[in-house]
Amino acid sequence: YVDKILKSKSLMNVSQIAKDYGMSATKFNKILHELKVQYKQADQWLLYSRYHQKGYTHSETYCFTGANGVTSTKLTTKWTNKGRLFLYELLKNNGYLPLIETE
Repeated sequence: YVDKILKSKSLMNVSQIAKDYGMSATKFNKILHELKVQYKQADQWLLYSRYHQKGYTHSETYCFTGANGVTSTKLTTKWTNKGRLFLYELLKNNGYLPLIETE
């Protein structure tokens, strides 16, 4: 799993990482919140100050069209490879392994 992470150069959204663990993004975010990694503010998950300057995440702006037909923007949090490695170690130390390591 770690080798696969290191080969990837792109940012990942939480849904992609959660899938590696066989869970939904909602459940994954809840676990990270319970582990005091992140909190939700204005519909975006942000890292607590202990982690926010470590290069684990990057905020990206995306556009969407609302039900009223108006185009708007929102911020979303994406994880870097460094962040994914951090999550791997943190989750492993708390009893969560990616599916590839449980097979």
